[in-house]
Amino acid sequence: MDIGAKGYVLKENAVTDIVNCINVVQNDKYYISPLISNYLENRLSKNKNISTPSINDLTKSERKILKLISQDKTSRVIADELFISTKTVENHRNNISKKLNLQGSHSLVKYAIQNKNLL
Repeated sequence: MDIGAKGYVLKENAVTDIVNCINVVQNDKYYISPLISNYLENRLSKNKNISTPSINDLTKSERKILKLISQDKTSRVIADELFISTKTVENHRNNISKKLNLQGSHSLVKYAIQNKNLL
């Protein structure tokens, strides 16, 4: 259509689509075979269902830890403050990073600081 075509018909449905295409194009409109438009609609709706990760995907404990990370606290300090082991804090940090698609501890700290007001 970028090169000036006003209609696109699949050869599988050529006989029925050509007549419809001609009628539509005569009225200075564009025509796309229904199979293509259905495919595109389905693909777009699937893409809409793919959500971007957010703080809402985190558990209450993970949010609490993320808030403490945003305050520039280390895993050891967080563990002491919450009366849990450092290993548990590290597990939460890893889970948070996975859920938010973050790579490395620096990106986790950066994300926490940037989203501090949401915590």
